[in-house]
Amino acid sequence: MAPARSTPPSRPAHRPSAREAMLDAAEAHLGADGTLTLDSAARAAGVTKPGLMYHFSTKEQLLGAILDRMAARYERELLAQVAARHPGAADDLADAPADLAEAPADQRHLAYLDWACTAALSAADLVIFADPHLRVTLTERWQEQVETWLNVPAGVAADRRARLLAVRLMADGLWFDRAAGLLDEVGEEAERLRSLATALLEEATAGGEAR
Repeated sequence: MAPARSTPPSRPAHRPSAREAMLDAAEAHLGADGTLTLDSAARAAGVTKPGLMYHFSTKEQLLGAILDRMAARYERELLAQVAARHPGAADDLADAPADLAEAPADQRHLAYLDWACTAALSAADLVIFADPHLRVTLTERWQEQVETWLNVPAGVAADRRARLLAVRLMADGLWFDRAAGLLDEVGEEAERLRSLATALLEEATAGGEAR
């Protein structure tokens, strides 16, 4: 009788799920405390500092990973907002944009405003400001991402471009104030804000401005 094959050893602890658990803990700590170091991130995750540094050898890598994961979550939520408002989406989800960049500029900007009113936000969402020494690097990284979501196509008239910027700034202010704890839940004001933003964009359309 052939000898039974031995059971292969289990995978080491540094599997992707361990990395995600560390990011979960780091983001939660950042949201509660507003600051993050490699030491505090390791304590929050219940691992040693060398264990954390196996995945994130520097603070920049750790904050960058939090930022990237946050951006991916934002994009999913923004796309869901576009799909919810997209004409016919309730009847045929195939008609809704499959990618955020495919949606018209006005839909993307209004979705951002909707999202800023309702998203679950905390101080962790201000990760780009978590370390003054990394602020420029993280802000540039964040700006590149935001521009893919809120890009206004070339050829859009100056007046409409300004109106889209006004809607974006409304959403930016809501996002920052809610994440910083300066503003409570928007509640029923959300629809009023959206109506105001929609009217601002419709004025340009009525005046003959292109979308």
